[in-house]
Amino acid sequence: MQRPLQSVQKWLAFLWPGFLSLSFIALILGFAFNGLFSEIQNIDIARIFQNNYLFRVIGFTFFQAGLSTLLATLLAIPVARALARRPTLLGRKIFLQLASLSLIIPTIVGVFGVVAIHGRNGWFNQFLSLFDLSAGNYLYGLTGILIAHIFFNAPLLSRIFLQSLEALPPEYWRTTAQLGMTGKDIFRLVEWPLLRRIIPASCGLVFLLCFTSFAVVLALGGGPSTNTLEVAIYQAIRFDFDIPKAVILSLAQLSLCFMLLIIGSKFARHVMIQKTEERAVQRFDATHTIAKITDGLALLAMVLLVIPPLIATIWKAFSPRLAAVLTDEKLWAASLNSLLISLTAGCIALMLAIGIALMLRSLQSPYRLGRHSFASSFATMTDLSGSIILLLPPFVLATGLFITFKTAASLSVLAPFLVVIVNALMTLPFILRILVPAFETSAQKSDHLCDNLGIKGLNRIRIVDWPQNRKALGLALGLSVALSTGDLSVIALFGTQDFTTLPLLMFQKMGSYRLDDAAITALFLCLQSLTLFILIERTIAGKGFSLSTAKAHKKGSTSA
Repeated sequence: MQRPLQSVQKWLAFLWPGFLSLSFIALILGFAFNGLFSEIQNIDIARIFQNNYLFRVIGFTFFQAGLSTLLATLLAIPVARALARRPTLLGRKIFLQLASLSLIIPTIVGVFGVVAIHGRNGWFNQFLSLFDLSAGNYLYGLTGILIAHIFFNAPLLSRIFLQSLEALPPEYWRTTAQLGMTGKDIFRLVEWPLLRRIIPASCGLVFLLCFTSFAVVLALGGGPSTNTLEVAIYQAIRFDFDIPKAVILSLAQLSLCFMLLIIGSKFARHVMIQKTEERAVQRFDATHTIAKITDGLALLAMVLLVIPPLIATIWKAFSPRLAAVLTDEKLWAASLNSLLISLTAGCIALMLAIGIALMLRSLQSPYRLGRHSFASSFATMTDLSGSIILLLPPFVLATGLFITFKTAASLSVLAPFLVVIVNALMTLPFILRILVPAFETSAQKSDHLCDNLGIKGLNRIRIVDWPQNRKALGLALGLSVALSTGDLSVIALFGTQDFTTLPLLMFQKMGSYRLDDAAITALFLCLQSLTLFILIERTIAGKGFSLSTAKAHKKGSTSA
């Protein structure tokens, strides 16, 4: 009768790393909410609601996010269809790899590429000037926000849709050929029934990304009329130092994000599709003339949208200013700050994720606590606790922490601490989606055997856990460091003349119209971010650079 109780007591000892991780997260969230709610008494509710500013900001935030999502979806669907029915298209693999760069490059670098193409003196206007034409200054405002959001999100959606379309069994296409179905019929009867089950969840993800967009709107918004909630919070603290206003905006954004996630969860569906053959599928509808024209136009539109900004960023970096910028002390100081912040934030996020992953492994393994009735519910709560940061936009978290600690230390002391902590928590959900499945797989393979052989403690870590999980650990730390290196949001709020990172330095150069200097900084930032990822991933995980795996985990964790 004692054995079940002894078993529970034995495996409860393995839960303490998770308790430490969750306690740390709860402590930080507690400080943040304490700061937000401490300012409620200073808020003049009547003044807030009499002023239409809050409602204007909320309205524009919804409008630009909805329109960005719609346009990205309308481009992604024909691109995915074109790529799905042309698996042997010349240059297809290169096109997919180049398009995928927009998913992993720092946001501010992508924004610079968009400016280099669509700005007043950008490549597009230079091309029109050959014919004595000009498109004028169309970039700044809603147009620029839409272009940048489509640049980042259309490739993401097209990859999601393409993956689903490629999973359809070959029998479908043989049947459509036998029935003589047109491209319109195939879309209506075969492709659309699949896509409409995927679109709500994937478009919900893109809508949320656009809703909480910061760097794009800050750089391309063009004025107060195009402010989103994130930018409004930034301006309230950075320029007006209006803490009550920032709190109202933060609480509004938190409430709206929570509402959007609840609505999105109602539409989320898991679509299980499996190929019956692994060979390339021959699509007979690809030979139709109309299909060739529409596919060509769709692919051309995606190429013109995504590839030129990437090329322009590299092209502009090789300018006469290259040597001067690379020898500038500010660049190397910002690079060092970015390095220290990203490594520290990455290590904190990794330790938190390891604790939560170990707890979930003990709760879910049938050889540990998984066979007990309480374990399933507790595991679900633990998993949600690790991902709750997705509900809390970085500016909301940073604002609350700043209010709590503003009287305890100066901004120069607080800034590095706040940037590191917020970046660590923001990357936590991403690396949890890497570590948790890896740890669970390791437990399923080894728990029973280790129990029988008496392998435990440090010996188990050295002999079993480390060899099986080192790839996941390297990928998780590398991805976390790379994401933190390119982050602009929190450092834009708390950065000073003496505390600057590469993304902030690049944004400052763009703001002062030193585009050649900004291009060099952008290329330097990309190289540093990619180098850190490769070095960390290869050092910890061993051989086998898995950038494509990192992109897949990033997309999957955000949608989760």
